[in-house]
Amino acid sequence: MSAPFALLGLPAALFMGALLGHRATRSWQKTLLTGAVLLPVLGLLVLAGQRMSLATFLLGTGVCAVVLPTLRRPALALVVASPALIGLLALVSPEAFGHLVTKTHSQLAHFASSPYGQIYNRAAVMTEAHPVMGLGDDAFRHYCRSEVFLKPGPSHLQPDGGGVSVCVQHTHNHVLEAATNGGFPGAILFVAMIGSWWRVLGRTARRQVGLSAAEIAWRVGLFGAAVLHEWPLSSQSAFLNMPLGGIAFLLLGAGLAEAVRDLKADRPDVEETARGALTLSQWPRG
Repeated sequence: MSAPFALLGLPAALFMGALLGHRATRSWQKTLLTGAVLLPVLGLLVLAGQRMSLATFLLGTGVCAVVLPTLRRPALALVVASPALIGLLALVSPEAFGHLVTKTHSQLAHFASSPYGQIYNRAAVMTEAHPVMGLGDDAFRHYCRSEVFLKPGPSHLQPDGGGVSVCVQHTHNHVLEAATNGGFPGAILFVAMIGSWWRVLGRTARRQVGLSAAEIAWRVGLFGAAVLHEWPLSSQSAFLNMPLGGIAFLLLGAGLAEAVRDLKADRPDVEETARGALTLSQWPRG
């Protein structure tokens, strides 16, 4: 459950930090309060020993710090604190330390032969065989074991590409999931969709006029959560996996609602226009 915690923890921590710092009069006090709220999230992710959740949380915090200048010092403090917390983990939980550090180093040093590398290799073989239409919904789960895909693939490590042992439930990457399901056109459309979400949420996060510090922090946190959830160079759950997918779409909806709020502020007539528009539940007159 570390991935949902990281996803929810970023916007929630930024929002709470802004609320707590509302009455602070000095910048260092606000920095201290924000860092104090973010640090427990970081600590729990380190203690859980979940590599990708920790890495993407730090990435999302960095993205938020780019948009929100007041977050830069707390974000830098988190980066500095991370090695210290990981070092303490070796004493508190050697097993979690081994998973977080030793196993990560081993898999990165020999990525092609690692389980993730073999899964990505099989996804590439499947996409190469069906580049235009893909194999349909949930393709990796249904067709990974097919003999036609038991090939060396781009890695060229094993004649059968790892055999059926690499056939897990999904590709562990949303772009590869889209590629196996819908071919290259599906992957391109998926990337375009994610890019449009980032663009809208990023624009909303940068708009800070007429908003309270808590509202600004919430918007920035929602943008950071969207980036950390859909970062392409990461291991991910299936796109529609629950509960993570549900949490991601809930936060996405909250971010898009903020974008609609801005749209209504810029165009007062948009609500009246939307009210008069034809919906699926209405039949045209005449």
